[in-house]
Amino acid sequence: MSTTNNWKSFFSFALRVIIAHMATYFLFGIIMSNVFDYAEVFKREIIRDYMIPFDEHNITYGPFLQPIRGLIFAIGLWPIRSLLIEKKRGWLILWGLLVTIGILSTPSAAPSSLEGIVYSKIPMWYHLMGLPEITLQTLLFSIWLVWWERQTEKSPELESKKENPLIADIIKAIMAACFAFIGYAVGGLLMVAIANANAASAGTEPIDVQATGMNFKMQFMFVIAFVVNTIAVFWIARKWQTNHMTLWSVFMVFWLIDAVVPWLYQTIVFGSSSIPGVLMLGFFPAMIIVLCIWMNYRKIAIQQRR
Repeated sequence: MSTTNNWKSFFSFALRVIIAHMATYFLFGIIMSNVFDYAEVFKREIIRDYMIPFDEHNITYGPFLQPIRGLIFAIGLWPIRSLLIEKKRGWLILWGLLVTIGILSTPSAAPSSLEGIVYSKIPMWYHLMGLPEITLQTLLFSIWLVWWERQTEKSPELESKKENPLIADIIKAIMAACFAFIGYAVGGLLMVAIANANAASAGTEPIDVQATGMNFKMQFMFVIAFVVNTIAVFWIARKWQTNHMTLWSVFMVFWLIDAVVPWLYQTIVFGSSSIPGVLMLGFFPAMIIVLCIWMNYRKIAIQQRR
C-alpha cells in the first residue's frame, strides 16, 4: 500500500474514532450529569477544590477538546487496528485496554484509578461515582468502533447482496442526522460562551445553560432539525453519488439547511432569531453530515464515476 493510501486510511479511521468518541462522550456525559447531579456534587467540600464549578464559563471549552482527544485515541489505536478487527472479540480487547490502562491504572492519580484512591484526598464515593459513566462510555465506544471498522473492510459486492439498498440508505441518513447533534451541541456551546462573555463585559445576566437545556420548546427545535436532516441526507447523498453535486456544494446546502431551520423555528416560536447566531449554529452539523456522506458513500461514488 502506498504512503498516500496509508495516510488516507488513517484519516478515515481517525474520523470514525473522533465521531464514536464524541457521540458516546456527550451521550453518557448528559445522562450521568443529570443522574448524579454533577452541578451539586462539584460544589461539595474537597470536590470543589478539584473540579471547576458546573456553571463556570470555562467548562464550555471542554467539548472543543474532544476532537483532539479522539485524534489522540486514533493515533494510539492505529497500530493495533488490524488486531481489533480480526479477533472475534476485538471490542473486548479494546475495552479491556481502556479500562485497565485508561481508568484503573493511569500513570497519574486520576479519579477512579488506584493511584487516585491512594494518593489523592478525593473521597471514595467520588471515585466510585465516576465509574458508571466512564466504563459504559468506553464500552459503547469499543463495541461501536470495532463494528464500524469491520463494516469498512467488507466487500461492497457481498454487502450489496446481503442488504436492501433503500433500507441501507435510510439507516445511513438517520445515523448522519444523529451525528449532527454533536455539531449542534458544539455550535450551541460556542454561542453560549460568546453571549456570556458579552454579558460579563456589559454587566448583564448570563445565559443559564441548564435552564436552556431543559426548555422543551428549545429542544423540540432539534427534533425538527433531525427530521429535516434525515430527509435531506437521504436525497442529497444520492445526488453526490451520481456526481450531480460536488462535496463543497453539499456542505453549502447543509449549512443553509441547518441555519434556516433554527432561524425559522426561533422566529415562529420565540418571535426573533439571530442570523449570525444560526449561521454559527448550522456550520458544525453541516460539517459532520458532509463527513458522514463522504465516509459512508465514498466507495460507491468512486465506482460509479469510473
